[in-house]
Amino acid sequence: MSINQSIKCRVDSCKHNEGHFCSLSDILIGNDMCQNAKTTSETECRSFEM
Repeated sequence: MSINQSIKCRVDSCKHNEGHFCSLSDILIGNDMCQNAKTTSETECRSFEM
């Protein structure tokens, strides 16, 4: 599988991380703790905006 240069990944422990890029074609981002997120820290997405 080749790297996806559109998906950046800094989670070194992820098996799909290849040199700070993700080898998956797409990813799933969620917020298990907060259904109505208002800040980045309430999600798993660092690109979160309202």
